[in-house]
Amino acid sequence: MDAHIEASDYLAKGTAPLSFDWVRQVHTLGPTGTNCERAALTWVQRHCKNAEVFLHPTMEIAAEAVAQCRKSVLLSVVAYPHLHSIIYEHIGQLKLMDVFIMNTDNMVLASSTGKTPALCATHPAPEKLIPASIERKYVTSNAQAAAVCAKGEADGCITTLCAANEFSLTVLTKHGPVPMGFTIHGPLQAATQTQPSFTNDFQNPNRREFHDTESL
Repeated sequence: MDAHIEASDYLAKGTAPLSFDWVRQVHTLGPTGTNCERAALTWVQRHCKNAEVFLHPTMEIAAEAVAQCRKSVLLSVVAYPHLHSIIYEHIGQLKLMDVFIMNTDNMVLASSTGKTPALCATHPAPEKLIPASIERKYVTSNAQAAAVCAKGEADGCITTLCAANEFSLTVLTKHGPVPMGFTIHGPLQAATQTQPSFTNDFQNPNRREFHDTESL
């Protein structure tokens, strides 16, 4: 039997985009320098200029923070390995509200020595950018990979060009920006007014960073 989907359950035809003026907090993956932070700052400037961006050690911790605050949203990314688990764990609290495509920063293989690394720090998502012969050390984000490499806990990393430059790492290979899907998850009973205000300005965004769950 063919599945029957009501139009209202699948796609609201003829309706204006949602307004996100009610959003005061956008939670996403840190530390500073991640593609998620970059996407969150851009999304805030387009949809909710009064909102602050909060950075967390993992996307799971960010989701927990959003589940506790009705005026906040989670910005995640389709390449996040356990996004499906976050969605279903919070199915009674959060819903998918927006999806957009934006280029990541230039993804690079970088080294602290200037030579091909033996041990490469990486988030699980972009690990396929590492040659098969190189050992992996898994970390929580692309920015964290650069920090780990700079500390000497690995001699290479897959990271963003921004993070590699910040930690004075030598870029060995540039893989270029990646067109990436980013998702916005918010409370089930969120305000849904129409006609959002859009802008391309990107000036002085607010952001805060959390390093542990006690800060929540």
